[in-house]
Amino acid sequence: MVTAGLADNTTRAYTRHWATFTRWCELTGRTPLPATRETLAEYVHHLTGTTTQYGKPPAPGSIDAMLSCVQSAHKLAGLDCDPRLARMALRAYRKQRTTHPDPALRHRVRRAPEIDVNALRAMITAIGDAADAGGIHPLRAERDQIVLVLGFAMMGRRSEVAALDIEDLTFTTRGLLIKVRQSKTDQDAVGSEVIIKHGRRPQTDPVALLRTWVARLADAEPPITSGPLLRGIDKHGRLGGTPGYAAPGANTGRIDDETLNDIVRDAAIRADLDNATAHTFHGLRAGAATSAAEAGAAPSTIQEHGRWTSLAMVFRYWRRGSAWANNALDDVGL
Repeated sequence: MVTAGLADNTTRAYTRHWATFTRWCELTGRTPLPATRETLAEYVHHLTGTTTQYGKPPAPGSIDAMLSCVQSAHKLAGLDCDPRLARMALRAYRKQRTTHPDPALRHRVRRAPEIDVNALRAMITAIGDAADAGGIHPLRAERDQIVLVLGFAMMGRRSEVAALDIEDLTFTTRGLLIKVRQSKTDQDAVGSEVIIKHGRRPQTDPVALLRTWVARLADAEPPITSGPLLRGIDKHGRLGGTPGYAAPGANTGRIDDETLNDIVRDAAIRADLDNATAHTFHGLRAGAATSAAEAGAAPSTIQEHGRWTSLAMVFRYWRRGSAWANNALDDVGL
């Protein structure tokens, strides 16, 4: 019930959070649904006194997610939920962790490094060099380069990019239309369309790269003209979903969310980017938004292209990008 209508990643997290909460209620003799405001506050106090599997207290954001899960369960059940005491406890915990005297326990919001156009080009080049040196199969190199360019050009979420089918692409004389059938902010699966224009450089032109990739799939044996766009590739260069594909897991063909993270991280390491191991697929989405702001794109344009439901998150990227393009100290003469 608590996971009804949620995105897959959120569903998994909420299922885990709800199981943890109901187990705690069972052990302490409390009622999980409906939960009193005292129960919610006591649960937050309980969480702040525990440690994670890494031996550290949970991050405030993790507790916030757990509390949101419990609130969602009440909302879906048509029950009242008063989280004010619990939110006050969480607020106090967040302040405590932010100013903790022990640097190891001092909490800071962690963000994956943003990937701008220069970093993207370096990653694309590094993948090509690895293929030329025989380090990775050429077909995998081609797919990985497309993953990076497509993620950046779409300002895409992992789930959106992994879910793309060949049928979701429509090539036109002006570029490419991509149908996003469902996303984190579109749980009713109304769908949206992303317009992708030609790039200025062949190595990062999303339209040309995807045309070539679709043709490559059509030339496979047997031909692939429908279904998953981005597929697993084994060490022999065989595509997921085709006979003989040898890799762990079911041979469905579709690449999974975590593999997208692995592709980005592997490319960042090959390109010797700063803090390379911290890179994730989200860095493409964030970097594209910031780069668009730096190039003068309006917040509403970025919001529409990246399928954000509100401008709050967009303004974070827009402020950062516009500050690089038009910094307050540009003409001061430091």
